[in-house]
Amino acid sequence: MTMTQRNEQHDQYQTQQPQMLDHFIRQEINAISALNDSHLRQILDYSKGFLDKVFPLEHGSHKDVLSYVVYYQHLLAFLKDGSNSGLADPTQFVALCGSKQKPQSVLLRGEGRHVELVFCGSGQHSARDNAGITDIQLEIAAEQPELSPRWFSMMDGQLRSDQLPGCHGTCFTAKDGGDYQL
Repeated sequence: MTMTQRNEQHDQYQTQQPQMLDHFIRQEINAISALNDSHLRQILDYSKGFLDKVFPLEHGSHKDVLSYVVYYQHLLAFLKDGSNSGLADPTQFVALCGSKQKPQSVLLRGEGRHVELVFCGSGQHSARDNAGITDIQLEIAAEQPELSPRWFSMMDGQLRSDQLPGCHGTCFTAKDGGDYQL
C-alpha cells in the first residue's frame, strides 16, 4: 500500500468515525428518552392512584381525567369517555389558583393535609399528562409548630422546606371566592 493510499484510508476513517459516534449518541439519547418517558408515566400512574385513594372521584378515576374545572364551588373532572365527575367528598376541594375554567392549580385537603395539583401548562410533565398536571405537591407536617410546612413533589421526588413551589406562591382563592391562606 502506498503512502497516498494510506492517507486516503486514514482520511476516510477520520470522516466515518464522527458519523459513527453521532449515530451511537443519537441511539443513546433515544434510549434514555424512552426510559425517562416510561419512568414519568409510572410516576404519573402511581400519583393518580394516590389521588384515587385519598381524593376519589364520585365516578371514574383521576387516571382518566382530561381536565379539571371549578363549577360553582365544586371541582369537576372531565373524563376520557365524555362523562364528568365531582369528588366523592366535595368538601375536600378547598381552593384554586387561576381561573375556574382553567386553573393553574387546585388545592385539596384531606385529614388536615393539603395536596396541590399544579397545571402550569409548561414543563416536561404537563405535556405528557392528559389533564396537564405538572406536579402533585404533598404537604408534610413541619417538625416544629412554628415552622412552615414542607412540601413533597411527587413528580421529582424532592422535599422542600420553603414555600409551596407551585406556579403561584401561597395565596389561593377559596371555593367561596375569599382568600385562602396556607
